[in-house]
Amino acid sequence: MLPAPSVDWFDELDLRPDAHPVAMGTRALGARPWLVGDSQRDAYLATKADLLTNARNQVLHVTEHGADAAEILAGLVGAASGNEPAIERAARVVQEDLCLLQRRDDGWYLDTSCVCFPTRWHLPQKVGHHIAAVHGPVDGYDPRITGKVDRLFDQIGERPVWRRNWFLMTDPTLYQPDRPAVETIVDRAKIHTDMFIRSERQTLRQVTSGWVVFTIRIQQHRLGDLLTTEARADSFARWVDRVPPELGERRHLTGTQRRELLAGLMPSFS
Repeated sequence: MLPAPSVDWFDELDLRPDAHPVAMGTRALGARPWLVGDSQRDAYLATKADLLTNARNQVLHVTEHGADAAEILAGLVGAASGNEPAIERAARVVQEDLCLLQRRDDGWYLDTSCVCFPTRWHLPQKVGHHIAAVHGPVDGYDPRITGKVDRLFDQIGERPVWRRNWFLMTDPTLYQPDRPAVETIVDRAKIHTDMFIRSERQTLRQVTSGWVVFTIRIQQHRLGDLLTTEARADSFARWVDRVPPELGERRHLTGTQRRELLAGLMPSFS
């Protein structure tokens, strides 16, 4: 059972119906913490340890040229020295997944990484590719987005940024690299208990010249634990009702689930 949110992040979700799930939408980190821990830290780290033992090739990618940047990152998160790769040591002490990105002549590329909690994507299929391909197909992504991403990363420097992405899920398992053949539909009577919002709190921070760390912190809770006020229920219902099908599907909202959600939410603000 998931506990009630220890850090209430619902109001940080972008619930504009026309908001594209992969739009950059970054903001200055400012006084906000770079990394976020909570009462589930031990469970997250235990899951990482299990995956690094039993699915190592799926969650860890190490390169020789990324070793120095990974060592600096390990120092930033307070990881102890040891025999394991530096990116692994760093990942084992924080709840975030950690991706090191390298600046090449033609843009920023996903390099040394430890990703134990992917949301329907596989690390081995993405490493070595431009970062714009992480949240889309490896081939065929929009070159306009690629240019924007490169300019954003070039400007990070000493100014870390953050953004928040989110998805509708019916399974709270942390390690979910695969998309199901058919989405599970939650009945209207169970949407508050059996449907989850899975959020990715993402940050970008320069590690050293030519290297940026992209952190992904999975935070997820039952819908009923997040829709705690009439205003929240109303704003979420408006998104469900008005989001275009294509954008809704990117957050795992099918037509059938849309109808069940609206039917289950209506009593909350009728």
